[in-house]
Amino acid sequence: MQNFLIPVDFSPASRNAASYAAQLAKVIGARLFLFHAYMLPTPVSEVPYVMVTADEMQKENEDLIRKEADFLSSRYGVEVEWLVRIGIASDEVKVLTKDRDADLIVMGMKGAGEIEKIIGSTTTNVIRKVRKPVLIVPHDASYKRISMVTYASDFSYKTSLRLFDPLIAIVKQFQANLIILNVQLQHSGAKPEELVGKKDIEEIFKNVSHQFVSTEDQSVNTGINHYIQRNSSDLLVMVSHAHGFLERIFSKDHTTAMAYETHIPMLVLQDKD
Repeated sequence: MQNFLIPVDFSPASRNAASYAAQLAKVIGARLFLFHAYMLPTPVSEVPYVMVTADEMQKENEDLIRKEADFLSSRYGVEVEWLVRIGIASDEVKVLTKDRDADLIVMGMKGAGEIEKIIGSTTTNVIRKVRKPVLIVPHDASYKRISMVTYASDFSYKTSLRLFDPLIAIVKQFQANLIILNVQLQHSGAKPEELVGKKDIEEIFKNVSHQFVSTEDQSVNTGINHYIQRNSSDLLVMVSHAHGFLERIFSKDHTTAMAYETHIPMLVLQDKD
């Protein structure tokens, strides 16, 4: 992972994510690319309104992002580039992911009940639209060396070796311990396809030190949360499938979605080929 794309909106959560990304990039030897997208305000005819030109907004945002880039570069000693453009953030991120050959997208988030400016709109849209890994950094998460990684899996999907390259790279880089967590719904029992899936996962991680842990709970979200609360972990990893497991978690029907509740960074791997 050599190129990190960091969408920013200049909020505290966004700055925290950028700081985390810079410290991770310094260890890995990656470069940062900060990006901000903005929309021109739409005036309401009956309300007094002072028109702001596109040039004025562009300059203001460029001044802000330049300060962010200079701070990260000077404080953490990493290479930082930046870009500001008009557009819908998630759509522009999808384009830039390809144009800049991004290996990882790093985004901030606020917890449930807060202003959902980042996670409620941009982050979940990015996860659904892109095919690159997304690292979500909670607003209250500070960077620390990654020594314990928890990968939550339901073992029900065929997966490729390439999918797990970012996870394996992180585990090897930090010589971290890997826990492969499977949450069974209470009284449901393991299904035959899940047993096959577990064997596939075992093969994928055969060259990485790992341990399987199984637990039961009333829901997948709750089970993951309970495990994370009871066991120290520095990174949670989940896979986003097309029309699958993680997308159900991110749906609006789940008020306790994992992304809103986790207090540790969460790496979302994309299984959408």
